Amino acid sequence: MAPASVEYFLNPFDAFPIPILSKQPSIFSPMSQLLYLLRHGQTDFNLQDKVQGSGHDTSLNDTGKAQALAFHRHYAGDPFDAFYCSALQRSRQTLEPFIQDPYYQGIKLHERSGLNEFNWGIFEGNSFDVFDAVYRQLVLDWKEGKEHAAPPGGDSPAMVAARMQPVVDELRQGSFQRPLICLHGRALRLLLCLLTGKPSSDMDDFDHSNLCLYVMLRVGDFYEVVQANDTTHLQGLQSGHARR
Repeated sequence: MAPASVEYFLNPFDAFPIPILSKQPSIFSPMSQLLYLLRHGQTDFNLQDKVQGSGHDTSLNDTGKAQALAFHRHYAGDPFDAFYCSALQRSRQTLEPFIQDPYYQGIKLHERSGLNEFNWGIFEGNSFDVFDAVYRQLVLDWKEGKEHAAPPGGDSPAMVAARMQPVVDELRQGSFQRPLICLHGRALRLLLCLLTGKPSSDMDDFDHSNLCLYVMLRVGDFYEVVQANDTTHLQGLQSGHARR
């Protein structure tokens, strides 16, 4: 999207200036609620293919920070009226360019632990190869509707849905029309099920990658996907599709 005018402010990641873009027209009515859902940017655990859930509070690496800046350059000036992140720093850091942007001064950041990633139990921090066979079986179990299946010491879809549901209720019942929400890969898949009214057995219908965007339009009590796993804003900074 091409801005009509551009100015610059201090980049919180000290890499290069961040442009503040003018607001862009929308094909949707201002009265329509649109949720903008992001997966966080790349971390070293992503790069090294390590198991990274809520048990590891990793930070964005340089690529992840560049991805966050690229997303901001593309969407700065859009009428976001709230920011949501998980309680994990990689989620907040992905939104940092917006939080630091004077254009969004006064827009509140809502930290919700209900948006945290699944905890992968005893496999947290290991190479994914160690977890792979167990994870593949978990995915099969989940697709068969076994929502209480979990890795040893970790979370099941039922557990994560229970802590996530209050956030869904807050978004549905609240006054925000354009919230920007950053969370995590498997958690994003489950949130999309809750928002669309699909069972958790359909989680793997929703693909994702680092700093991908889903846009959801509210229709009645649920939401429809109008933009899925979009990474066009990354401008060559894609880091591949996650197995989780």
